[in-house]
Amino acid sequence: MAFLLGECLLQDHLNRKGMSQSEFARRMGCSRQFVSQLIAGKAFMSLEFAINAAYILECKPTDFYILETGKRKQRNRKE
Repeated sequence: MAFLLGECLLQDHLNRKGMSQSEFARRMGCSRQFVSQLIAGKAFMSLEFAINAAYILECKPTDFYILETGKRKQRNRKE
């Protein structure tokens, strides 16, 4: 069994803190577009990003995604 990242909960944490995507991006040193991509599920947080975001939003790094159980898809590798 593996845990997979499901829905991103970043917007919920921003709402809870009353912080805009732009303000969060400024504090994180990234673009607002990247924050928007995270929220839309088009990008995923690195562990380093999640740790820093958790510090800013006063939560745990594991609070940013719903964890789902399932099988990992195997990636095709070219050798």
